[in-house]
Amino acid sequence: MNSPTHPALPVLGRSGLAVLLAGQLLPMIDFSIINVALDEIARALGASETALELLVALYGLCFAVCLAMGGRLGDSFGRRRVFRCGILVFGIASLLCGLSTSITQLLFARALQGIGAALLVPQVLATIHVSLRGAAHSRAIGLYGAIGGLAFIVGQVLGGFLVSSDVAGLGWRSVFLVNLPVCAAVLILLERRV
Repeated sequence: MNSPTHPALPVLGRSGLAVLLAGQLLPMIDFSIINVALDEIARALGASETALELLVALYGLCFAVCLAMGGRLGDSFGRRRVFRCGILVFGIASLLCGLSTSITQLLFARALQGIGAALLVPQVLATIHVSLRGAAHSRAIGLYGAIGGLAFIVGQVLGGFLVSSDVAGLGWRSVFLVNLPVCAAVLILLERRV
């Protein structure tokens, strides 16, 4: 029996961990997936080299600036709720990126993507820390670290494939729109598994 001073720890199963790690994978991939689409973006939107550099840097800047806020919001309002909000913001921002018709719109949407990423990423590690112990905790931390490293490679390869394949005639837009089904799946599974 649990006493009021020692409440039961939440349990995170394998499927729940997979959902969280899929949520973490999205923003990590987006750090690198855009790199292979920059030439196409420059041609389609008439973007200058400075604008392209800003397109890459703005995402990372917004992510870094808002990361501590994302962690604090998770502590205050609940990790699952803030994770869900982060996925929603990230998904909406990805859609806006894919629909952008000017470099200014794309820059705005890219900044919003960084904010969404900063909301969801801290919740993954915090949930692992409070929900798992012992070998399960160590294994989850190992997967967390591995996903962070693999995401950069996956982003480059996936981005190159999507741009060169010109899936559904979307060209560079597909590197952003590919996030939408993943965001939808994470949101659906979040309620059932985490």
